[in-house]
Amino acid sequence: MLAFALQRTAQMALVIFGVITLTFFAIRLVPGDPARLMEPPGTPESVLDLTRQKLGTDKPLSRQYLDFLSQLARGDMGTSFRGGRPVASTVLESVPNTLALGAISMAITTLVAFPLGIAASRKPNGWLDRATLALSSIAQATPGFWLGVMLALLFAVNLRWFPAIGNAGWKSYVLPVATLVISLFPLQIRAVRQAFIETMGEGFVRAARARGLSERRLLGVHITKVAAIPLITIIGLQAGYVLGGAIVIESIFNWPGIGNLTLQAISQRDFPMIQGTVLITAVVFTLINFFVDLTYAALDPRVRLR
Repeated sequence: MLAFALQRTAQMALVIFGVITLTFFAIRLVPGDPARLMEPPGTPESVLDLTRQKLGTDKPLSRQYLDFLSQLARGDMGTSFRGGRPVASTVLESVPNTLALGAISMAITTLVAFPLGIAASRKPNGWLDRATLALSSIAQATPGFWLGVMLALLFAVNLRWFPAIGNAGWKSYVLPVATLVISLFPLQIRAVRQAFIETMGEGFVRAARARGLSERRLLGVHITKVAAIPLITIIGLQAGYVLGGAIVIESIFNWPGIGNLTLQAISQRDFPMIQGTVLITAVVFTLINFFVDLTYAALDPRVRLR
């Protein structure tokens, strides 16, 4: 198990390094000059040159990359082009907001999807199964950005039940969490249903029933353990997406999270801030996948051998 964990750790470090390297070069190769965005239109070229020197974008790309790696090795993510804010502290301030939003959304999604998926799998093509599939199809076909705008218009603008933007208390969570839950649960509920239907058709389930094992124990222990393996992948990917920053949802509700911070940094061509948010997102996503791999190995020893 230790060798398996070390191997996954090395792969995780390599993935993070690759992501931040690709991000570094990609944002600098895209047309656009941060100095021109920071200075008013009509600014003389001599002033723009001074701004580039201050930002460090006047250096060759290779030199900028080496400076970036040197700073990162010291734990320094740099300083934002906008306002001179330290990138590390700014990004870390936004992480708890995204973690809270993501954790609540994932918890509610799982609590809704698992019971419905299991209940639907008990009688395939029954009325509950058909209703569940119809509900998940409607939710899956609804774009998240449109749903968020509609919920804000109805419950924030017209009814004034919940705030539309910001994070000012528990009511601020209702609309973004509802949007994320409706967007996430269709895939999860279909995965739960399909995994349980396939597992209940396995030979070990029929053998357990023949030995007189109770349905509650069979479903709660044996079937769930086997069916959980593919479901962990779905939950891990969704958690990585949400905790890494649901950019569109955070933008709609002006949520002070890492997704909204990333979008603002991209629009302002704030290179250090983009690199910082991408780095934290990559770390979160790879950590979640790391724990998914460890859970795989715990549930199925054959994973460690492979």
